[in-house]
Amino acid sequence: MKTACFWRMAMCGFMLASSSVFAQTPDPARGRALYENHCLVCHTSQVHSRVNRIAISRLELREIVEKWQVQQKLVWSAQDVEDVVEFLNLTRYQFP
Repeated sequence: MKTACFWRMAMCGFMLASSSVFAQTPDPARGRALYENHCLVCHTSQVHSRVNRIAISRLELREIVEKWQVQQKLVWSAQDVEDVVEFLNLTRYQFP
């Protein structure tokens, strides 16, 4: 009886853990929609392609997106931030 209960609990834990992993996969299409709806007003393509751009790594890009969503009081989730970072990285930066 204890063994069956243990395995059921282990399976529930595994299912929860794996579902959170899949939920964290960045969605660049969603990131594009967020970016176009909230950022494009101020950020033209020149902002990302200028020679002295601020982001020099994916981590810095993430920090900048996080900072500005707070600054603009957007209240994005961590997933929202990752989606925008993925969109910008695929379309503008190509960081590893």
